[in-house]
Amino acid sequence: MPQKINIPEPEENLKFIDVHCHMPFPRPKNDHLPTNREQYLNYFKMGGQYLITSTIDINTLNITLNFIKEVNKNFGFTCGWAPQTVTYTPKDKYNSDWKKWVDFIKNNQEKYLAIGEIGLDFHHAKTLEKRNKQIEVFKQILDITKDYNKPYILHVRNAGENEFDRQNPKHRFNKRDGVNNEILKIINDFNLNPQKIMWHCFSGPEDYGRTLPSQGFMLSVPSSAYGFNRWRKVTKFSPLGSLVTETDSYYQHPFKRGPINVPSNVRYSIAAIAFSHNVPQNLVSEKTVENAIKFFTLKIEDF
Repeated sequence: MPQKINIPEPEENLKFIDVHCHMPFPRPKNDHLPTNREQYLNYFKMGGQYLITSTIDINTLNITLNFIKEVNKNFGFTCGWAPQTVTYTPKDKYNSDWKKWVDFIKNNQEKYLAIGEIGLDFHHAKTLEKRNKQIEVFKQILDITKDYNKPYILHVRNAGENEFDRQNPKHRFNKRDGVNNEILKIINDFNLNPQKIMWHCFSGPEDYGRTLPSQGFMLSVPSSAYGFNRWRKVTKFSPLGSLVTETDSYYQHPFKRGPINVPSNVRYSIAAIAFSHNVPQNLVSEKTVENAIKFFTLKIEDF
């Protein structure tokens, strides 16, 4: 259970943008969540301004393309090939799925908002071979898309100490910020503009919550920051101008564990930021909505 801290509930009449959810997405069995359409409608009823879902492979891309036919107002998606996709896609499907995904991003740039989520996840890739494969694919994606003038959404997860590669103990990946360092090196090698890069569901280490915004990067605060201090403290000293909000639905619930989250819970991200920064919730609402609109170049229609 999270450490109990008295954080005010989200206030009424907040405006918000969830910059990173996974809805629609393959659903857990017996999740008891509202339907995708109900989640969408409730999100805007409660104050949502725009909703952005992240695809992670060709399957979730196709699911999203079908869903967007019926709910296309103030709803967009990012087009990603997640590090977990690199690690877990069966070998007999990988090449064909990859080709379909690359064909889509090349030929449909007007349909999606950003490239992502992409990046590195050394929790899921535990061997040096699998970690190098994620790096190879991450570079391939950047090489393909670097001239698209699209923002990037990064998935960045360091290996925990219990996940360090014991077969290669002196390797540079075996650090608390091994993935952060690798990502930053690759970004520099490709000469990418930090102002067009978002670190989704930012999880630290804490000193990066200061240094990344100073370089121009955007950090996304998950709804779990409301109930879990480990998610809240890493952006405590990040300026509001560098923060946006997300739910990572169906994950990163404000105070529970498991795939049971919904996009309207992004209000709890606002409450968490307001608490950690000691500022009014309506100021956080205003700034994070403004940041999201600018980062994604969103055009919001009257609902």
